[in-house]
Formats: sequence, structure tokens, C-alpha cells
Amino acid sequence: MKKLYYRIWEKEKNEDGQSMLEFVLVFPIFMLLLAMILDFGWLFYTRLNVENSARNAARVACVEYDRVAYDDGNKIPEVTYSPDGTVTSYGKTYSLDACKSVLNGTASDAEQASSGLSDQEIRILNQVRNTIPSNFTDVSVTLSYTYDKEYLTSPSAFDYKVANRSNGDVIVLVEGTHHAITPLVNWGADASEDHMTRKLKCKSVYKVEANSFSNG
Repeated sequence: MKKLYYRIWEKEKNEDGQSMLEFVLVFPIFMLLLAMILDFGWLFYTRLNVENSARNAARVACVEYDRVAYDDGNKIPEVTYSPDGTVTSYGKTYSLDACKSVLNGTASDAEQASSGLSDQEIRILNQVRNTIPSNFTDVSVTLSYTYDKEYLTSPSAFDYKVANRSNGDVIVLVEGTHHAITPLVNWGADASEDHMTRKLKCKSVYKVEANSFSNG
């Protein structure tokens, strides 16, 4: 009877050790899967919010366009030129970090004037700033219009008028850096890149609505 008891006790003891070993082997895999679920869920949540911010900004920009991405001095779209004088980009890119004091209303009159931001631009950029997640940083917003691109391609074809932007679409591109929980979301990145971050780009296009302004 005693021998039978010891055999049963030894068997239960061995099974406990086997269960512990199985747990140790499976636990890292389980934690890896959990981390992937959390991290990619967080990435998906960030992308949805960035897409929403671009859409909100484009909705405002489609009706407030006469003093956005526009060169008041030359009465033409804001453009970037290459050294040989050809247009390399149209529209205008804004850094939210650089515009922070103006957007939150803490800038002095001198800072407000030096920023060159119109009230329309401030409203558009605040749509992005107020809706992006806190983990999304280094945010830049690019505003452009398809009508502007048509004009810059062949400026001699017609006289440029801001009111004619209603012939095209407004394009809002929001770019920035998503900060991840684990390096899994940027697994395929180069060794020189930060595996804890991932660059995101979200674009929204709206048909520009004709407004009551008529600017030359």
C-alpha cells in the first residue's frame, strides 16, 4: 500500500514539473502575441485619428482657401523652386511644432506677424492639432490645390485668380511619427532607423467650394 502511495505521489510530482516547463516555454510566445495585438491595435487607432484629422482639415480648407498656401506679394500659389528655377512643389507645408504658440493663442503680436499665418490657416491647422493622438509627433501639414498645379504647369495659359481655385480640389496631407509600444510595428526597418517609431502619411481630398471672395 505504501509503495502504491509513493508511486502516485511521484507521478503527480513529475506532472507538476512538466506543467511548469510547458508554461515557461509557452509564456514568451503568448506575451509576444499579446504585444503584437496591442501594438498593431495602437497603430491602427493612431492611423484612424490621423486620417480623421486630415479629413477635418480638408473640410475646412475646401471653403477657406483664398488666403491659404497663397503668396500675397506675387498673387500666385506658394511654390518651391529648384536651383535652375523650375517648380519642384506647389502648395505649402506647415510644421505644427513651429506654429505651436500661434495655434494655441499664446504668441505675441510680433510672433503672430512673423509667422505669416492667416486666420484661415490657423483654423485649418488647429483642426489637425486638436484631433491627432498625443503619441503622434513631428507633425507637418501640406496644403495644396489642383487648380494651382494646373496654373504652375502652364502659367501663360491664363491669368491666375484665387477665386478660380473652386475649379479644383484641395489636398491635405498630414505626416508625422507614430511612437510604438514595441519594435514589432517597424520590424522591417533598416538598422539605422528607430524601430520604436513608424512614419505615417494620411491624405484627404475635397472639392473646393466657391466662396464670396474674389481675389486677383
